[in-house]
Amino acid sequence: MKYLIDSDPGIDDAFAIMLAVKNNLDIIGFTLASGNIPLVKSKKNIKVIQDFLGTNIKMYNGTKENKCDHITAEYAHGKDGLGYAVFPDNSKRKFEKTKAEDFIIKSAKKYKDNLTVICLGPLTNLATAIKKDKRIIKMIKHVIIMGATYDPEAKEPYIEFNVNVDPEAARTVFEAPFEDIKIVTHELGVKSIIEKDYVLNLRNSEDLVSRFAGAISQKYIDFFEERYGVIGLGSPDPVTIACVLDEDIVKFEPCNIKIVTNKNNNTECHVTLTEESNIKVSTDMDLDKFRKLFKETFK
Repeated sequence: MKYLIDSDPGIDDAFAIMLAVKNNLDIIGFTLASGNIPLVKSKKNIKVIQDFLGTNIKMYNGTKENKCDHITAEYAHGKDGLGYAVFPDNSKRKFEKTKAEDFIIKSAKKYKDNLTVICLGPLTNLATAIKKDKRIIKMIKHVIIMGATYDPEAKEPYIEFNVNVDPEAARTVFEAPFEDIKIVTHELGVKSIIEKDYVLNLRNSEDLVSRFAGAISQKYIDFFEERYGVIGLGSPDPVTIACVLDEDIVKFEPCNIKIVTNKNNNTECHVTLTEESNIKVSTDMDLDKFRKLFKETFK
């Protein structure tokens, strides 16, 4: 299976990409969107991540703006999107001239049912590709999305970041009749905590990638403690990659999903379980198995 990763490289994206590469996913390219950080910072960060990994995976710019072109997420990911660490933009790596949406279309046609698209940020690029060529819906085998929210005990839906910053894109993707869409929700991201001491101790690792992982983690650990009251590294994007690497880590159930813009102009995800659907939502996870995979990768 070939994998295309659509990303907005903040801290958790960086961990996810490293987890994917170090576990040998066959990644054909990175497409970038504005999300955790504006696109210009996403572009720098994916180059930094690849520099540490020593990879040369092709990179493609998104072209359509969303709300994140005009706001920042310093509160979670730091000034440049990689925590308290600041890296110079001196990489000689170049982006491909092909637009992100056109690369998605080209890849769908080339690999057909041998392609999985993994979306770690807002769904801007995939939605743009669908609008440009609807035939890709029947070509892409799997779509795996970090986004949306599902908590049957919540009185009101949580306003999930990736959907909220581009609700039109989310509607386009969720309404498209892909054969298989899997959603790893915000709630699972909060649950998938890696112990704080373990992550921070990676700064002393003999492995360069693990040291980099430890160096960028503190800001996101601080954010999760302040926002959610949990101690450790929240891992919404890494657990999304983990469910590809090991099907037993995340439990999915068929669902219906409706994207609703409320009176405050925020976007809610209304998810209900059903007996059969092409869309499946995460409802539980094996935290021990996820932590084992993480620690086998970063040590």
